[in-house]
Amino acid sequence: MLAQILPGFRDFKTPLITGYLWLVVVWIGFGMPIPSKDESAGGMGMINWLTDYTSTATILAVLSFVAYVVGILVSIDVKLATRLVMRYGFTLERQLNENQKRVWKCLPHRENVSYRRSLAHESGSTLLKILWEAFSRVEARNVPWYPLLKEYNLPVMDEEDYNERVQTEAGDRTETDRQIRKEALRTLSPRLSQEMDEDIPVLATKLQEKNKDLFDSYDRDRSEAEFRLSIALPIAVLSVELFILGLGGDVVLGSVAAVVGLVASVVLLRKGWLKVLDSTSVVVTALEIGTISSHVIERLDALEGKKPKVDIPPAITS
Repeated sequence: MLAQILPGFRDFKTPLITGYLWLVVVWIGFGMPIPSKDESAGGMGMINWLTDYTSTATILAVLSFVAYVVGILVSIDVKLATRLVMRYGFTLERQLNENQKRVWKCLPHRENVSYRRSLAHESGSTLLKILWEAFSRVEARNVPWYPLLKEYNLPVMDEEDYNERVQTEAGDRTETDRQIRKEALRTLSPRLSQEMDEDIPVLATKLQEKNKDLFDSYDRDRSEAEFRLSIALPIAVLSVELFILGLGGDVVLGSVAAVVGLVASVVLLRKGWLKVLDSTSVVVTALEIGTISSHVIERLDALEGKKPKVDIPPAITS
């Protein structure tokens, strides 16, 4: 019974608490007005009129409903957050420049292979390992390079260029075909790796059907990630509001509250992102053990290889 209730509670918790936090932000932004029983006009008068005909429990229920709706509108979606981080995020790394000196470089996540590895799995290589295993199967089946290039819309060389490549390999067409196929797979590697990263939410949907326990683990991590990421921003805004309020009164208290709130927001963002990685790890593990399959891998495995030639002995005649 409890297991059936908890998933629904996790989905309900994030928008409700997030909505309440934003309502507090708005309330403080409007100067923290408190209804007076003597007012009969304006917004406060409307509130007094409603309290004459409703109970406190009803008002609380209406307020919770408003907070829930607000929370639904402003809660951060993990799928969207992951795509935004992958597309617009960056990582600072120290690398060697042309003078062999270590300098800080800003690497966009979409071009940072090491970042994509860390996103895929805590071991840093699971998705790429699965992809490379699929490449090895393509090599083992001796898939012709032409249909491979056509399948993935890669530039196809003409007959003249191909013959020139054959000449560079001392006329060995088999070796030429192998080299062209290897180059094509090397070109496809970053593109297909990114496709597998972006395919994680779809794979999680498959996991719900294939393995309920693993999906529950994914859902817990995803819900916790959404909760932490969603409440981080309103807490940061509240911290700024408390600092501004402190300027007109207790500056020290306001400054301490602002610092604590901002630090808490940063920690929540960090821990929320770690939960995103945990949820991703669950899906990647299911992919690794074969519980679910990726369309990227299925597409590679569907490529037909060359059939080996079989020498037929001549018929025995009498």
